[in-house]
Amino acid sequence: MVPITRRRFIAYSAGFAALPHPLRALADSGEGFELPAPDVAAVRKLASRTAGRLITPDSPDYELSRLIFNRAFDKHPALIVRCANADDIARALAFAQDQDLPVAVRGGGHNRAGLSTCDGGVLIDLSAMNRVDVDAGGRIARAQGGALTIHVDTATQRFGLATTLAGCPTVGIAGLTLGGGMGLLMAKYGAACDNLISAQLVTADGRFVEADRNSNPDLFWAIRGGGGNFGVATALAYRLHPIANVVSGKLAYPAGQAQQLIEAFVKFVMTAPEEMRALASLIASERGPRFQISLCHFGDPHEADELLGPMRALKPEEDSVRATSYLVTQTTLFPAAPIAHFQTTLFLPELSAAAMATLKAAAGDAPPGTRVFIAPIDGAVTRVRLTDTAFPLRQRGFELDIMGAWAAATDRARAVRWVETLRDNLKPLARGLYVNQLGETSEDLVRTAYGANYARLAAIKKKYDPHNILRSNQNIVPA
Repeated sequence: MVPITRRRFIAYSAGFAALPHPLRALADSGEGFELPAPDVAAVRKLASRTAGRLITPDSPDYELSRLIFNRAFDKHPALIVRCANADDIARALAFAQDQDLPVAVRGGGHNRAGLSTCDGGVLIDLSAMNRVDVDAGGRIARAQGGALTIHVDTATQRFGLATTLAGCPTVGIAGLTLGGGMGLLMAKYGAACDNLISAQLVTADGRFVEADRNSNPDLFWAIRGGGGNFGVATALAYRLHPIANVVSGKLAYPAGQAQQLIEAFVKFVMTAPEEMRALASLIASERGPRFQISLCHFGDPHEADELLGPMRALKPEEDSVRATSYLVTQTTLFPAAPIAHFQTTLFLPELSAAAMATLKAAAGDAPPGTRVFIAPIDGAVTRVRLTDTAFPLRQRGFELDIMGAWAAATDRARAVRWVETLRDNLKPLARGLYVNQLGETSEDLVRTAYGANYARLAAIKKKYDPHNILRSNQNIVPA
């Protein structure tokens, strides 16, 4: 175990318990108060009972361990519990509540709004719980809650199998799936949550529960889209599908043709079969906005070439589309490195002329580091009824991720302003959003995301987490 020092933990612990409730709430918000460190004796006791590791601000690897993907967030947990099993998670939850400290849960650490960490609280780190077992005959993968997309893809591809997961290999499967889970296979086989067979969770009060269609079916409904509001997922089982070689890559076009290319892309995806998954990016560059298509075809390579004819006729300046493996595609098509950024999301039932004109105007005034990602929603994911799971994006249309990134702090304000302006200009055309790509949070945004499913989610939240202990997420307030 890492030795627990007094320097960080003893400063405020004695007086904090006496704070009146409003001050405790203010401390919890991080506005104007530094949260106290947990009691030293309690930390030592937790360390003695934890199979994993406790990482404190004085640990050599604390600085690296506290970092998350979105470098816009620079938070400092009082204690990081790197769990080895479900018992560690239950003890960490009990400890945080005993010490009256906020809790955050991190799998892959990709939460856009920085909600996979916290200031002054307990960070439950699942990264050491990443085992994946594959039942090739039954076409089922069973993964621990800290597994990343790359862990599952690597294990399942040994047998020529796969399930819908994120395109970025370092995204955690738990956060992805609990929030819905969009990926390359979703048009053919549905979202990640549609392929979830069962899950094991630790609830806020430390209970171990199984959720599937027969056990706790209300919880199983809620975790397929409702995020980490209801418990900490320790294990997830997925349905697998035969996927081996594919045709994938990118088509990148010269700057200055944004509207024409968006129109061509919309026509292309509206007529493409479910075996063809294509996503577009409008990216700022020194020469002006560039349009790029990332695609993957799961059928015959000759059919892929035929389908791509109209987009190749528009003369891309880069064409990396080729036959390759699905595993290579998943690890290279959407490479991503940690960077400070602000992102928001909208769902548009159609990319109308007004939407395209708005995108073109915004692209013409885009600062460096900005981009709009256009993800079609169609196929299998739209054949699931809205009320069958909590995940609400069941209508055909387009999910837009609008992002501004910056390397220097002085560029932050301009990037954020550009994202917010484009979001506000498109909002009258939007009919919802995708919580997993939301870089901000509020009750109004969460209600907008879940729409008609929100009331049922709030009732289930009250059943499994009535005191809202698990609130460092796109939070559903208990009914």
